Amino acid sequence: MVWTSAVDRFAEQDGYRRVSSKTTKRQQLSVHLSDALLDFLEEAVALVDQEGRLVGANEAWVRLKNESPWLGSVEEGAGVIDEAAFKQASDVAGSILLGVESVFQGLQPEFKQEFSVLQAGKPCWLSLRAKAVPGGSEGFAMVSLRDVTARCKAEQDLRESHSLFHRIVEGTGDGVFIFDMEGRFLMHNSVCVDLFSFHSKSMIGKHIEEVFPPHLAQTILGQNQLVLGTGRTLGYEMAVDTPAGRRNLLVQKGVYRNHRNEAVGIIGISRDITERKQAEEKLEKSERHFRALIEKSMDCIILLSPKGCITYASPPAKELSGFDLGELVGTSVFFWIHPEDSPVARQRFQDILELTDASMTLEVRVLCKNGRWKWVESTASNLLHDPSMQALVLNVRDISERKEAEQESRRIAAIVESSIDGILSVDLEGKITSWNPAAQRIFGYSEAEMLGVDFNTLTPEDRLEESTQFADAVLRGKAIRDFETVRLGRGGGRLEVSLTLSPIHGRDRCIAGVAVIVRDITERRRLEKEVLEIADFEKHRIGQDLHDDLCQHLVGISMIGNLLYADLAGLGLPQAEDAKQVTHMIRKAVDHARILARGLSPLNIAQGGLMAGLETLVSNTEQLFRMPCCFECPVAVHIEDADLAMHLYRIAQEALHNAVKHSNGTKVVVRLAADEKAVQVTVSDDGVGPPDPQKRPMGSGGLGMHTMQYRARIIGAVLEISKNNQGGTNVVCRLPNRQRFSRGA
Repeated sequence: MVWTSAVDRFAEQDGYRRVSSKTTKRQQLSVHLSDALLDFLEEAVALVDQEGRLVGANEAWVRLKNESPWLGSVEEGAGVIDEAAFKQASDVAGSILLGVESVFQGLQPEFKQEFSVLQAGKPCWLSLRAKAVPGGSEGFAMVSLRDVTARCKAEQDLRESHSLFHRIVEGTGDGVFIFDMEGRFLMHNSVCVDLFSFHSKSMIGKHIEEVFPPHLAQTILGQNQLVLGTGRTLGYEMAVDTPAGRRNLLVQKGVYRNHRNEAVGIIGISRDITERKQAEEKLEKSERHFRALIEKSMDCIILLSPKGCITYASPPAKELSGFDLGELVGTSVFFWIHPEDSPVARQRFQDILELTDASMTLEVRVLCKNGRWKWVESTASNLLHDPSMQALVLNVRDISERKEAEQESRRIAAIVESSIDGILSVDLEGKITSWNPAAQRIFGYSEAEMLGVDFNTLTPEDRLEESTQFADAVLRGKAIRDFETVRLGRGGGRLEVSLTLSPIHGRDRCIAGVAVIVRDITERRRLEKEVLEIADFEKHRIGQDLHDDLCQHLVGISMIGNLLYADLAGLGLPQAEDAKQVTHMIRKAVDHARILARGLSPLNIAQGGLMAGLETLVSNTEQLFRMPCCFECPVAVHIEDADLAMHLYRIAQEALHNAVKHSNGTKVVVRLAADEKAVQVTVSDDGVGPPDPQKRPMGSGGLGMHTMQYRARIIGAVLEISKNNQGGTNVVCRLPNRQRFSRGA
């Protein structure tokens, strides 16, 4: 085989050392020894005739005959080329005789035969050569015997060496190959076929450019030139595209030399490092990721020696402290800790040194470059036993904002606890989640009793719709401030309260609940009611005084005026007309005073109800101010509560007087209407409309406006002032029906 012959040739060269240095040296020694024996051993030569008789022999033949019993006891003149002479080589004796005979017959110029015999109990290889004697000596042949035992043994060792080399090369997991000086494959193992995905299992004799793609072939040839030029063994990493995908190979090449130390080619070993490269890439990616996490993390990583010396600080440490990393590394970590926190930190440091694979967390203050102290949370892990770390690892996080928030939370909690207003919170399901002492004082329930309870348990049934509307408005993000309403206390008692509701936003800026501030206004309502009662009483008293005193006094003056007019007219004096005019004006003043008295003391409210009172109010206002006023009431409305009717009357009275005095309109309509849900009093004019709230001066609005709003809050009504379709003003007071009025035909 070509491969075997090539291996045989390489095995005879001194430069070959790849398979087994010991075997190769022994083989080389055997070859050299065989060469030496052949150089110095003289052949045993005998001259025989055609009949095979010994004609002559040299000393070596005689010596061989004496030393070799197997040659038989032949003498000169006796037959030497017969089966008896080669009795120990009986298997080849016949072929030897035929060969020698063919030489005698001139069929072939020379005959050679190697055979083995036993000599001194050991196998011995001999080479027999028969050749016709030249020079006209016809019928004679020269037969020579040579001991080639050493050469045969060397050849056998070489074959065994080749076999061992082949097994070793094929058994290795690396690809082994040899190029000649021109770049042709002299040898490769099956691993090379798999690594390079050769189309044929044997590339022997093919050039590199015939096997590999052009770009890869040029790379390999360049590597070979560099190896030959430097004479050194060089390593390369190569990427090879195969049908199974890209492979990464580590190739080591060196100069291949023969036994004369001559460079005759390139020998190389290739190893598949694809998995290693992938692992390295993953490791590198992981390291980059880890480094990015450390360098971009909000937390800073600090490594400490067993003595507490900083050996490493990640970039966030500069952002945290303001100091450069070089200023931190090499210093004691306790230098940067607040003196008040240092003893605890030192004790925790000693504790963590005694533990393995443990961690501890500590909150301390650290010094910053601006001279301030920052609160940090430090988690220490003992990795001194880890060969890759050999340090205590600190994860340090800035918690200054959290500490400030906690302090602010404590301050707010103290405010909530000490507030005179009830402060509570409600989640999205309407359950109470917090309850301060003031809320307990107002409602009479403890915190334990109210946590988790539905907030509407504090709402009267007639106010549930109102509560639902407010909850919907707050959950849409609208705050409700100082809304006066009624809630239930312990035992079901009704409490006059002022509510402020505002949404609570979570971290995601979504509404997570409702904050409720409750102020008990029962006492304030009582005082305000007393003020209104006093004011109404004073109005009633003033009305009575106007009616009983001023009107009577004016009537007396009117009567005197009539007498004066009669006297002056009887005398025929021109002043009589003046007296008559004065008397007429006094009568008009009396009528005006009586109208004012009835307005200040509307006795008809208690006698005839709200409808009669409003009708009289409209009639008197039209008569007093000489402005068209109209009262409308499609369905009779009966309000049994005199106080409730009085408040509605006063609201309508104030709105009507404002329309007459300030609207610059030509007509005013007062309307009383009711449905199943509410009773509504509306005062409309066709004047200039309500003033723009944005242009109204701060604090303006007048006492009458504030009084109307206050009266509406007292009775639980809603007062709205808006612009109507005619461009004028609508004042609407809407009172929800809580079984406080009824409708009639």
